[in-house]
Amino acid sequence: MALLNFFNSPKHQKYNYIPRYWNPKKDDLEDRLQMYKGKEGKNDVEAVKARLAKGFTRGAGSGSFQIKAEMRAAETKRSNRLLLGVIVFLLFLTYLAFKIYVPSIVKALE
Repeated sequence: MALLNFFNSPKHQKYNYIPRYWNPKKDDLEDRLQMYKGKEGKNDVEAVKARLAKGFTRGAGSGSFQIKAEMRAAETKRSNRLLLGVIVFLLFLTYLAFKIYVPSIVKALE
C-alpha cells in the first residue's frame, strides 16, 4: 500500500496573498482633514474629546520622524549615563569592601 501512495503524493498548497499598500501618513492626513471640515461642531464636547484623544495617540512630534529619532537618541543617551553611573557606584562600593574587609579576612586566615 505504501508503494502506491508513493507515486500519488499530494501536491503542495498554494497561498494566494495579495499585499496591500497602506500609507499611515495619508490616512492620518485624511482623518485630520475630515475633522477640520466638520467645523460646525467645533465647540461640541464630543468633538473636543475626539481631538484630544487623537492628539494623545499621535504623541509628541506627530508625523515627524526626525523629532522622534532625536527624542529616542536623547533617551538612549540618558539611559546610558544612568547605567554608567550605577556601574561606577557599584565599583566604588566593591573597592571599599575590599579595602575594609579583605585585610581582616587575610589576618583571620593567617
